Amino acid sequence: MRENLVLEIGTEELPSQCIYEGIENLKNIIKDKLVQNRIDFSSIQTYGTPRRLVCMVYGLEEKQKPLENIVTGPPLKIAFDENGVPTKAAVGFAKSIGVSVNEIEQIETPRGIYIGKKIIEEGSPTIKVLPELLRDSILSLTFSKQMSWADYSIKFARPIRWVLALYGTKIVEFSIENLRSGNVTHGHRIVNPEPIVVGSADEYRNLLEEEGKVILDPKERKEMIIKSIENLEKNVWEGKLKVVVDKDLLDEVVNLVEIPNVLVGSFSDEFLYIPRDILIKVIQHHQRYFAIVDKNGDVVTRFVIVQNGLSDPEGKIAKGNERVLRARLSDASFFYEEDRKHTFETWFERLKGVIFFSGLGSMYDKAYRLQRLCLYILDLLTSEIKNHNEIKNPDALKEDLIRASTLCKCDLVTDMVVEFPELQGVVGREYAKERGEKKEVAQAIFEHYLPRFAGDVLPSTDVGSILSIAEKIDTICGFFLIGNVPSGSEDPFALRRKATGIVLTTIKGCYDYSLNDLIDYSLDLYLEGFESLHAKCENKENKERIIKDVYSFIVARYRFLLEREGKRQDILDAIVEAGCDSILDIDLRYKALEKFIAEDNIEKITVPMIRCKNILKGLDKTVFSSVNPDVLVDDFEKYFYSSLNKTKDILASLVEEKKYLEALHKLSLFGDTVNLFFDKVLVMDNDEKVRKNRLNVVKATIDAYLTVADFSRLVITGGEKNNKNNRVLSFG
Repeated sequence: MRENLVLEIGTEELPSQCIYEGIENLKNIIKDKLVQNRIDFSSIQTYGTPRRLVCMVYGLEEKQKPLENIVTGPPLKIAFDENGVPTKAAVGFAKSIGVSVNEIEQIETPRGIYIGKKIIEEGSPTIKVLPELLRDSILSLTFSKQMSWADYSIKFARPIRWVLALYGTKIVEFSIENLRSGNVTHGHRIVNPEPIVVGSADEYRNLLEEEGKVILDPKERKEMIIKSIENLEKNVWEGKLKVVVDKDLLDEVVNLVEIPNVLVGSFSDEFLYIPRDILIKVIQHHQRYFAIVDKNGDVVTRFVIVQNGLSDPEGKIAKGNERVLRARLSDASFFYEEDRKHTFETWFERLKGVIFFSGLGSMYDKAYRLQRLCLYILDLLTSEIKNHNEIKNPDALKEDLIRASTLCKCDLVTDMVVEFPELQGVVGREYAKERGEKKEVAQAIFEHYLPRFAGDVLPSTDVGSILSIAEKIDTICGFFLIGNVPSGSEDPFALRRKATGIVLTTIKGCYDYSLNDLIDYSLDLYLEGFESLHAKCENKENKERIIKDVYSFIVARYRFLLEREGKRQDILDAIVEAGCDSILDIDLRYKALEKFIAEDNIEKITVPMIRCKNILKGLDKTVFSSVNPDVLVDDFEKYFYSSLNKTKDILASLVEEKKYLEALHKLSLFGDTVNLFFDKVLVMDNDEKVRKNRLNVVKATIDAYLTVADFSRLVITGGEKNNKNNRVLSFG
């Protein structure tokens, strides 16, 4: 008979992020351990509140599945003689596994027939397996931030205070340090703090929610908050006011309460003169309140509080929060007034005293590097004959980039950002607006930090996008120069996030530039400014290695984005191996190849190219030279060479115009000509002069394919159109 299982890990108040981590990790760990222990179940759900992580397993089988082991002994021909009489080998094997010779079976293996025995190991009752399984599951949980307490060896997000474990009506008994599992839980700390005895796993959730006043599911708590806010907007304020619901703040607040109660507080209108976005950030960030705006988007003197409880009949909780917010707003007002006394020029000079990173100069130095990087990127984008993103007014953009790169780090030394670091970028943008800077410049000061986290918005202007790319490439190159490279899961300076930002911003803006050239220029700026870094690039090989490492690091983030979407990696390998070093170009080629593979027969391209590569396999690359038309003796090779040159010209034009799908269709048609060339022309001719010239023709053919991708890197999986067999086409 199947029963349900509940495991509750009761703790001191958990950080919001740890609750999300715990919900995901606990589910995966217990699921894996149940599978490993051969215990069937119907489904698993995990939940979390500030004081508990809970796993509920439904339809858990009462017994492990039997385990079948096949024990093999010596080969059959050794175990029995010509007359079928067991030899000493057979007798000894039977004795070693505790059976008689008559019970031995013949076992077929890839190596032949052996003697052996299928041994069935009966499964243990689930209730006997669960204690160790659940204990190990708790000890296996890890969090981004952990702690130890008392003199215990265990580490957890916060100290564990109780453990409830029930399989049906039975307590799953085990110990962790000084705690023993039981059937007692605890309700809401304020509303109902008394212990609650749970009779069975089936009644756990109802008891917790009805008696303990705890809403177990974060999704339900979020829905309650949203509905309460919508009720205020529609029925109380009649559509005249709207709550600024920040998604990240909402996700955090959901995990700060076990039962949400939405209240409204107010503050003095004396603070409304503070710029709107700064005011909203001050309200939201430290105190976890939600700001409220009117129909015009202006902040009003009310704010939303999500209280951990059922009610506030006397308004004491709201008043307490009002006092706290007033103190924060008073601080903000004071620092804002102090900042109004200064100019960007003053702040820019102060950047000389702010270290960017040890060995990499100050923020003042960084601002000058950003200015030169921005102008270099602009030059790369406007120097191309045909660019995917036409810069309409490069002179105006140049002027804005110079100003934005000069001002973008200035707010780091303002009193407001020193007190409220989370406001960097926002303060710079608002102060720039107040001081009459151009709209594009002010916006770029904020946008150059984007994206700040996964899923964040990207820069929306050319000034902000180019400055964002410059800021990130400067940081990445600097850290790679001094050897601060992310390893494993460690990335303390968020370089992976910055690299992802470069990729996403480049693709969104359709910026076509050589990534290797940009990396090279960024490294040169550091070498110009700091003699101490010269040793890092004392020879050409060292510098080229760093360029290659930074390039691979950034392209790896494009690969990560593909993996997250479940897309193919071999297509990217094919493009990168062809020498493409423009992120935009890589993306355009990837999409074209992906579309072609889905709609056409990619083997028309891969097979001819692989045939070319196989002909040249093992040959010294230095022996190749240009084709000599006078040495072409066969009529078909003359025709092929002429066709190859025409194809190369067409491909060059299509690649220049970024028409990669058309280029693929051209290569698909050209593949038949390549195959005919190998069928009609003997490449390895006895005449050395003819042979070398034909090998040069083959090399020129490979070069034509490489203008788009190295198609020999593609894996033909059998899912492509017209392909029936699973196979890998590879060079060599």
